[in-house]
Amino acid sequence: MSFPVTPSPLLRLPTSQWTDVIRYLTADDLKSLRLIGSREPRLSAPPLTSHLQLRMDRAPFFLRNVEFTELETGKWLANRRHLIINDAHAPICSRRVAYLISRGYLNSITQIIVHDCHAHAHIVTLLSVLPNAQCLKLIDQGNPEEISNVRIRNDLELMVAAVGRMTSLEALDIEVDCVISGRNLMFLQNLYGLKHLRLRGFDLSRGIENMANLIQLESLHLCHGNFYSSPEEDVREEDLLHLMQLRNVKNLHLEGFDCLSDTGLKPFSPSSIMKNLTLKHCQEMNQDCLQSVGKMTSLESLHIVNSAFDDIDIENFESENWVYLNDIQNLKRLSLFYVLVDQYDLLDLSGLTALETLNIAFHDSMDQNAFDELCQNILPKFPCLTKLRIFSDEGGMEYTVQRGAVEIEFSTFNFGDEVELD
Repeated sequence: MSFPVTPSPLLRLPTSQWTDVIRYLTADDLKSLRLIGSREPRLSAPPLTSHLQLRMDRAPFFLRNVEFTELETGKWLANRRHLIINDAHAPICSRRVAYLISRGYLNSITQIIVHDCHAHAHIVTLLSVLPNAQCLKLIDQGNPEEISNVRIRNDLELMVAAVGRMTSLEALDIEVDCVISGRNLMFLQNLYGLKHLRLRGFDLSRGIENMANLIQLESLHLCHGNFYSSPEEDVREEDLLHLMQLRNVKNLHLEGFDCLSDTGLKPFSPSSIMKNLTLKHCQEMNQDCLQSVGKMTSLESLHIVNSAFDDIDIENFESENWVYLNDIQNLKRLSLFYVLVDQYDLLDLSGLTALETLNIAFHDSMDQNAFDELCQNILPKFPCLTKLRIFSDEGGMEYTVQRGAVEIEFSTFNFGDEVELD
C-alpha cells in the first residue's frame, strides 16, 4: 500500500523567510535539510548561506581556470563574514583575489582562518588590507622534513609582517611548527585593538617588548617555541616587565618560560580580574611564583602543567609556599603536574573550599594504600569537589571509579599531549 507524500509546510516559505530561518542554522543543519527536503527552497542559494564559512579553496570564483561571472560572484560574497582556506594545494588565483578585494567584494569579511598558511602566504598578504577583519587564525603544521625549511620560514616571516596592516583585528591566533624569530613581532606594534592574542612557534627570547602597547588585551597565550623545537635561548623574564600596562588580561597562558619567578608575573599580579592562568612546561619555575599567583584573587582556574621529562625541582615547592594559594577563594579548577611530592601535599591547599575539579600527576605511581588514603582523608577537605583526574606517563591505566560524590579518572599524559583539564 502506498501513502500520499504530504509536502512539508517549510516548502511554502518564500526566500525572504528562509533567510530569517537559516541564519540560525549551522552548516550541518543545512546539510540535513538538503538531504531530507526538496530542493525547491534552493537551500544553497547565496542569500541563504552568507552566514556560513566560505571555503576559498573550493569556491570556483577564487580558483584559476574556472569560469565564473562577476555578477554571480557578487551574489556569493554579499554579506559574507567568514573565510577559510583548508587545502595547501588549492589553485587559488591571486589575481582574482586581488581584483575582488579592490572592488570591495570582500569588505564584509570579519573572520579569516588559513591552514597550511605558508602555502598561501601571498593570499594572506592580499587579505591583510580588508578593512573589517576582526579575527585572524593562521595555522601551519608541516611534516618534520618541512619544519627547518628556510623558504617556508621566509614565507611565514613575510606573511606575519603583512598582518601588521590589519589594525581592525580584535583576535589573532598564529600557530606554526617551525620557529620564527621574535624579531618579527614588530608587526604587533600597530594592532592596538587586539583583545585576544595567541602565539605558538615564536622564539620569545626576543620581541616581547612589541606587545607593550596592546593595552586592550584580555586573553594572552604565549608559547616559547613549540612542540617540535625549543629555542636555544630562554625567555628573559625581565622582558615580561614590558607588559606592565596590560591591566585587562583575564586569561593568561605561559608555556616554555623556564626560570619564571615573581618578577615575570609582576605585570599580572596582584590582580582582581584574572580568571584563568596556565603555566605549562615552565620547568625551572621559582617558588616565589606561588606567592604572586596567590594574589590573583579572582582566579577560577589554575593549571601548572609539566611532563615527567621536565626538569622539575620539587624542593622549590614547599608547604609554606603552597598555602599562598588558599587566598584564591573562588578557585574551581586546579592542575598540579609533577610539582607535588605525594598526595599529602594537597593538605596544604585545604583552604580551596570552592574547588570542583582537581588534576594531579606524581613522579611516583600511586599504590592502593596511597589511593585509599587520598580518598578517605584528603579529598573530604574539598567539599565541592566532583572530579579528580590522576595522570601518569604509564600506559594501560585509563579507567574511572566513583568515590562518593567524586568521579575519579585515571588517564595517561605525556609531553605534548592535549588533555581535558576544565
